[in-house]
Amino acid sequence: LETNIHTENNNYSSLPLLAMINGGFIRGDRLYKPGSIITVREVLNELPFPRTMKVLEIDGLHLKEAMAQQLSHPTPSGAYPHLSSNVRLSYRLGSSSDADSADELISIHSFTVNGQEISDTQKYIIAVTCFVADGNEGCSSWLKSTRIQNSAWEGFNMSYVLLKYLQYKHAIYPVLEDR
Repeated sequence: LETNIHTENNNYSSLPLLAMINGGFIRGDRLYKPGSIITVREVLNELPFPRTMKVLEIDGLHLKEAMAQQLSHPTPSGAYPHLSSNVRLSYRLGSSSDADSADELISIHSFTVNGQEISDTQKYIIAVTCFVADGNEGCSSWLKSTRIQNSAWEGFNMSYVLLKYLQYKHAIYPVLEDR
């Protein structure tokens, strides 16, 4: 997310900034070779849902809870979080001690933004889809955040945001990260 976060009465630019998109939002299931031309049709195939971006201010404690909820689905699901490149998250799956429960428990071992461990009391700024911000797929911890309103991003579908980014950049050079 390459933007300065400002509203009329508040300056959020000093807070740690990250982004997350749930895996189910990306639908094309296609690899693009270097030099590929990405068309509007391909972007709409990859991001077919008319969802807008929401920017949230959230305490570190609730951010960790939200990530654990995103990861806690017992089978692979669309809730799986894909995080911005400035984030590192390691976790472990465990089983519930309740014999009647098939739930897996998520234990987050390390969660960093810009190399700094997430602090329970620190505020963070995160960009997500409206679907995520609304607490869907049982991820209710997102509802403990405050939405930041700004006409720079309000009301624009994520596909439009990506198209504008591609138009601005002209070329992108993805890096295979060791994640």
